[in-house]
Amino acid sequence: MKKLLGLYLLFSLSAFSSEVKDFNLTTYKDKKEFKLKDHLGKKTIVLNFWASWCTSCITELPELHALKKKYPKALFIGINSGESEKFVKKFLRRYKFNYKILMDKTKTVAKSYGIDTLPRTIVIGMDKKISFKGDRPPSKI
Repeated sequence: MKKLLGLYLLFSLSAFSSEVKDFNLTTYKDKKEFKLKDHLGKKTIVLNFWASWCTSCITELPELHALKKKYPKALFIGINSGESEKFVKKFLRRYKFNYKILMDKTKTVAKSYGIDTLPRTIVIGMDKKISFKGDRPPSKI
């Protein structure tokens, strides 16, 4: 029993890595390069990984918008995982995001953070470490 508990704790700790993985992605709207390292340590950063086919991604939008309103100085970034601009455009016409959208067409960034299910929200603190990683947005940051 102790071995199982130890393995569970080891697995849980490795699944929640506090290491921030730097990345460069293209913004959806203006096709400019976004570099995470340019923003680290300047603001709290909220990364939300999503896709247009993900119904949970849709249902969490009001929570994300409320969180952004509650913390206007934080940098909120939606990262579309694995879809073409055609699908993103159609989705964004129906569901409005009040923050920057980045394109992770090959899921390289999602994979680097160990994300295999959507939605997933990651909060990076001013200390440049991950302070939250979950399948729902946190209630506070």
